[in-house]
Amino acid sequence: MEPAIWISTLVGVILVVFVVWLVLVETSMRVEPGTIALLLKRGKATSRALTPGRHFIQPWRKVTAQIYPSTELAFVAGGRPSTDTRVEYVDDPLRVYLADKAMADLSYTVRCQLDPGKLQDVHNQFGPEGLWTALRDATRTCLLSETAKGDLSVGDMYGAGYTKLQERYSKALTKALGDTGFQLRLFSLRTIDLGETGEVVQATVRAEAELEREQAMAKVRQARLENDVAMQDLAGEVDADVMLRYRQLEAWRDILQRWGGDRPVPTALTTSLNPYPTAPAPGSPDDQPGHVEHLEAEQHEAVAADEAP
Repeated sequence: MEPAIWISTLVGVILVVFVVWLVLVETSMRVEPGTIALLLKRGKATSRALTPGRHFIQPWRKVTAQIYPSTELAFVAGGRPSTDTRVEYVDDPLRVYLADKAMADLSYTVRCQLDPGKLQDVHNQFGPEGLWTALRDATRTCLLSETAKGDLSVGDMYGAGYTKLQERYSKALTKALGDTGFQLRLFSLRTIDLGETGEVVQATVRAEAELEREQAMAKVRQARLENDVAMQDLAGEVDADVMLRYRQLEAWRDILQRWGGDRPVPTALTTSLNPYPTAPAPGSPDDQPGHVEHLEAEQHEAVAADEAP
């Protein structure tokens, strides 16, 4: 093959490949990861939603694309505003009223995704700027309606009732958000604040536990008293004050164990453990020879003066 013919053929192939590549580029659209594209024709939403990747479109149809998120949307109610990028929207707790007229503030987390099959309806109703308000209102309406059925009370907020309540809310939200255009991925009922009613419940629980503790401690004190009596019978020559001091040391030991070190030292622990007067320091006036006899003589004289008529 002559070089001129070979060069002409190579140039022709390159031109064909370039034209094909140009046509493919002009007739295709690339959707970035984490997004979903809704095609718009003359500003009106179509039913075609493009997932991440490259998609071919008809070149003679002039269409534009509205970008929506395809990742999970995190909606938190009852949380503090934070810089966590995984939480896109934070709202106040939802206040509901139970069948027994008790008030409760619900703090929860909702994670969901847009339903590509209903993206056209979402665009027509809410648009890209109204996603969060739609999600918030749909969630609040569903939880309020479910609570207003009249079969929930304070007792359902604890124990197994708490788990059943979360499952009940999750099932209702799956349907409510599905009708709105969202697919529920997670519903977490984090906390339920019952206000003053919850404080009363907790005080009652603490009182019952304190009563059980007092009953147990009464048995302990009775056993200690019996042990003291038995020890005194065995050691009849031991002074009762010494036995009392022994028991006092045990009480101080218990106080020290419960102290923890994060508070001021209990007053009982700062009291001298020696019940008897300390010996005079060597070389002090009280340690001089005859000082003790002198004090005893003064005491006898004072007693005699008091007894004199």
